[in-house]
Amino acid sequence: MTRALVLLGLMLLSACGSSTSLPAPRIVDINPASDTVGRTAPIQLEIEAAFPIRLDYAEGEVETQGRTRVWIGEQEARVIALNAQSLFAVDLPANLGVAAYDVRVALADGRETTSPQGFTLVSPDAGPDGIPDGGVYVADGGPEPEPDAGQDPTRPMGEGDITGYEFETISDQDIGQPFAIIVRAVGPRAADFTDKVDLSISKNNGNVSPTSLDKFVGGICVQNIAIDAQGANVVLTVTDRFGVQSSSNAFKVK
Repeated sequence: MTRALVLLGLMLLSACGSSTSLPAPRIVDINPASDTVGRTAPIQLEIEAAFPIRLDYAEGEVETQGRTRVWIGEQEARVIALNAQSLFAVDLPANLGVAAYDVRVALADGRETTSPQGFTLVSPDAGPDGIPDGGVYVADGGPEPEPDAGQDPTRPMGEGDITGYEFETISDQDIGQPFAIIVRAVGPRAADFTDKVDLSISKNNGNVSPTSLDKFVGGICVQNIAIDAQGANVVLTVTDRFGVQSSSNAFKVK
């Protein structure tokens, strides 16, 4: 089944008030806005939203109420919370065909927003503008292009572009049960990173599956893995093709 992940950057703008006094959420950006049918890499969605909260005076805690829901077209997407900064991963619904889809986000109190035709899927043989490819591009021999205005995101990654990786904290897990890990690339070109990296587990802690992470987008990967042995101090490590290596916190598999 084709799966993709949508990363949601949610900005907490308000800490109190009823749903009637809070503003509607707003979709700020969808990146990329289009791709080919069968996409497996994630897409990114950023919204601004003021969330209703609950104040626990006894415990001295502030808790965001309810959950966020997302639809791509008429199909609801599964939402996975990533961290306390209101980031989410959302599985792109399977079997979406060639079309332009509305992207709808709804908060728990009923406020919602829609980006009309905010995400488009095109045929695999279409060009970047959604029109069937007319062949190899040939330069017209016109004026020289403008000087480079910055880093080229299409340039292959080189040594020094990525300096490390950061794991979101991993809680204790059950043996053989899939769970999601979140890994972020760090470095000058972290936002462009889409490479595959190797995944390994600490010695004497069995095996991890899969043995690579290949769903980075915008320098972030959210991927389900499973571990087939028990241990009290399990550590995961990622290694890229340049030898850059980083590890997770130690956690228990029971």
